[in-house]
Amino acid sequence: MFQLKPGSLAMVIGARTAAGRRNIGKSVELFALCQPGVQFVNPVNGIMTQLPATADRALWLVTGDVYAFDNQLGFAFVRPEHLMPLSPDSAPHMLDELMLN
Repeated sequence: MFQLKPGSLAMVIGARTAAGRRNIGKSVELFALCQPGVQFVNPVNGIMTQLPATADRALWLVTGDVYAFDNQLGFAFVRPEHLMPLSPDSAPHMLDELMLN
């Protein structure tokens, strides 16, 4: 099984919010696993960003044709369990399975 790591590709396969559900099925690039309370520069808009220190978990910052909770295009925060890693080796096999279902 492939692991989630910065720079790799993944597919959004789940979401807990209505805003996040529109990203399901999208292919994204993983930027970083963001820990609560840690600041970082958002690679899409260049703005210093921080998950609230009170957040209960780390979230992946992903980039691509996805929307953030506030409707910004190009990035989103996604729970690790809502991402399926992709690789060039797994892509043809996954397409075959999707076409059969």
